[in-house]
Amino acid sequence: MKKLSKLIIILFVVVLGVSACTAKTITPPATATPTETVAPTETLTEAATGPTTAPTGETQLVDDKGKMVCTVTQGFFPELTENQIAMLSVFPAVGDEDWSKGPEDALLTILEYSDFQCPACAAFYNELNKLMEKYPNDVRVVFRHFPLVSIHHNATLAAQAAEAAGLQGKFWEMYDALFSQQSSWSSLSTEEFTTWLENEATTLGLNTKQFMTDLTSEAIVNKIQNALDYGTNTIGLSATPTILLNGRPWSYDWSASTLGMVIEVLKYESEGLYTECPPWVIDQNKEYTATIKTEKGDIVVELYPKEAPLTVNAFVFLARAGFYDGITFHRVAHDFVAQAGDPSGTGISGPGFEYRNEISDKLNFDEAYMVGMANGGPDTNGSQFFITYVPATQLSGSYTIFGKVISGFDVLEKLIERDTQVNPDAPAGDKIITIEIDEK
Repeated sequence: MKKLSKLIIILFVVVLGVSACTAKTITPPATATPTETVAPTETLTEAATGPTTAPTGETQLVDDKGKMVCTVTQGFFPELTENQIAMLSVFPAVGDEDWSKGPEDALLTILEYSDFQCPACAAFYNELNKLMEKYPNDVRVVFRHFPLVSIHHNATLAAQAAEAAGLQGKFWEMYDALFSQQSSWSSLSTEEFTTWLENEATTLGLNTKQFMTDLTSEAIVNKIQNALDYGTNTIGLSATPTILLNGRPWSYDWSASTLGMVIEVLKYESEGLYTECPPWVIDQNKEYTATIKTEKGDIVVELYPKEAPLTVNAFVFLARAGFYDGITFHRVAHDFVAQAGDPSGTGISGPGFEYRNEISDKLNFDEAYMVGMANGGPDTNGSQFFITYVPATQLSGSYTIFGKVISGFDVLEKLIERDTQVNPDAPAGDKIITIEIDEK
């Protein structure tokens, strides 16, 4: 079963979200929707062997052939390289001149280049409202103008109206009015829209006379034009909304549910990820069982230390450290798998380290109740594991099998069906109380 180890972050200016407004032609945005297709992995004909000494302090381990064994990750938003920093330098840092709301130290800063007449921007506005209602202390929204004048005849005047209201301390009130009532004014003529704005200014309690003077003042007209010029000529923008999350362009779904998942991951990561690969804690010549104690009862798993030593070692290490305590089964499909091991509960995060696949030609998913380690591609195994309910041969060769359920089948059938990546607002799932490791 594939996990989404990191939602896709790319360092290019792109069309974002489920739909977008573009300056020239409207085209479907690029999608980053995960699929069940996985790149081929190397098949190991012999059991891999683990290091003979504990890798304490190491951030990357390689075998005698120089192939990666384990490496430390940097979390959802990894540190930028010098080249990436240079690429992103065209986006000005958030400053006092920006319109922003929410705590400056919020976990997630959402910077939006937007057009008040853009339907996709209005849709994003609704999602932002949902997000900020649920996470009032964790989200900061920064708004920047990019009116698409070639397709939206009222966009520039709407931007000027928000700025004119801002001079009287009511930018966000006008922002709300413009987006929430977009359908009321979008098709109006310039003259009709000007009247609409005048009436709205009165409704908002503005000094209407001053508002109308500021609406077309040289200072405001120049401010919007400069924003448009910079976005077009320096950044290369051509679509709205263009969104940055914590300074990185975002090319994935921008729904409140998905962005909420990002916040949950950031919350988990703020408590600290592992900064080292796990020490070697198992003896491959011994037998290991794991008792997954849940609210519905116990699931006992026979582990395979000889066939999948790296995976078993990591699992045992995390279990003994209490990593799995309190974690929810975030994905349960009784006709496929039960999956757990993500402390954020989203299906996105992991422990802070990744290690290579261990594919054995002796093991496959041709029967039910096999236990595998989820990944986001070859050699990205972490803490998320899954148990199959049915034969799932399509998973063979792509996911490490490191055990098999030997008791507790009835418990598996009692687990609540859910999938947080399909429905982040799914009902609460069943929790793992703890995982006990028995060694013989």
